[in-house]
Amino acid sequence: MTDGDLAAATGGSPHLRRLMFSLVPFLVLFGGTEAGLRAADWPKDQGGFEHNEVYWTMDKELANSSIAHNEENATFLVSTNGAGLRVPVPKGASNTVMTLGCSTTFGWGTDDAESYPAQLDALMQAGGKGWRVINGGQPGYTTFQGLWLWDEVLAAYKPDVVLIGYIVQDARRAAYTDRSQAVLQRDARFLKHNMLYKLRLYQGLRAVLGQIQVRAKERPADDPNAGEYRVPPAEYAQNLRDLVSRVHESGGVPVLFGFPLEREGYTKTHRTILRAAALELEIHHLDLQIEMDAASRQETLYFPRDRGHANPAGNARIAQWVYSWLSEQGLISPEGA
Repeated sequence: MTDGDLAAATGGSPHLRRLMFSLVPFLVLFGGTEAGLRAADWPKDQGGFEHNEVYWTMDKELANSSIAHNEENATFLVSTNGAGLRVPVPKGASNTVMTLGCSTTFGWGTDDAESYPAQLDALMQAGGKGWRVINGGQPGYTTFQGLWLWDEVLAAYKPDVVLIGYIVQDARRAAYTDRSQAVLQRDARFLKHNMLYKLRLYQGLRAVLGQIQVRAKERPADDPNAGEYRVPPAEYAQNLRDLVSRVHESGGVPVLFGFPLEREGYTKTHRTILRAAALELEIHHLDLQIEMDAASRQETLYFPRDRGHANPAGNARIAQWVYSWLSEQGLISPEGA
């Protein structure tokens, strides 16, 4: 009997059988360690997260609902659709610009018609451009939630131009990164697209590499630089790449938009990354921080108590700047042109 005959009679090659036997100790060790970590429930959810959930949207089907604001005895009116988007243009509309971002894009503190996307929409209609604006902003959002929202809701609108304005929340400090929260809470929507994170051994490896946290980072109230970025620089850059790729796949033109605050402050690092990402990806980049810094020193463009959000006048400034820039870049053209 030849070696080939022996292999056939015993159900495979001797080399394959030796390889399989050599893997047994590894599989036993792997399985035992994984089982032990699961039995110990490591890593544990210790709480202290920035938000109760990893992914969320604004309340749905609101109709001129009164929302409390930080300003004294102040409220503002909000309307949303079944997806939690603020007074959006219907799906299927042609010639649309979509604005992505956090509460600053959503227009926190302002009535529906006073947000920057709504005022940009009004400018486009008055200017005879024939374009409409879809407000894709959601309070508290980073690029981490933005990717999920794009896949679940926004891609269906097939916008022609997309202003990717995530920066304000990505650059904020918190006890955990957004990704770490998703892993520790074992969020099914995250694990669905990141299967390896179901393995505790893989989580341990990621923790050793510093890519997830298993403990909250101390955040003394008097130290704004303490804690972790909600989206660390390397993750932020990759999320931007992924968002740009998705917009391209849907047939849209992506624009990396450095949404302006009253002062640049803590967003400086992420603004640098945003600029570098635009150069790397060879796409449009717009940052209005210099313009806003100068303008807000001359007039009141932000709320007195809520300095992170532009008031109606500030939103009007942003809308006008964006409208002018889109026109200059040829990204919007007159109806029928």
